[in-house]
Amino acid sequence: MKILGLDERRTLRGSGALKFFELERVPNNDWVEIFQSLFTNENEQAWVEGYCIVTNCRTRDISIRLTELQSKCDEANAILKRKQASL
Repeated sequence: MKILGLDERRTLRGSGALKFFELERVPNNDWVEIFQSLFTNENEQAWVEGYCIVTNCRTRDISIRLTELQSKCDEANAILKRKQASL
């Protein structure tokens, strides 16, 4: 799963508002479960709504958060791939 960028339409403007990052497609439930389980720090929560990852971050931190979220996507992809290979 890959993040395409910030969904400007759905993102509320302003510091500290929810930010919506658009995914390349709607992920399956297994991927969503794995991805969301990777967020153990309460301050770095993110969740999936349809084709978007939603997170709370300041506008000035969007590029840093995007990098962090893509890393978590890559990790979820690898875990799911291993899980499917073992079936």
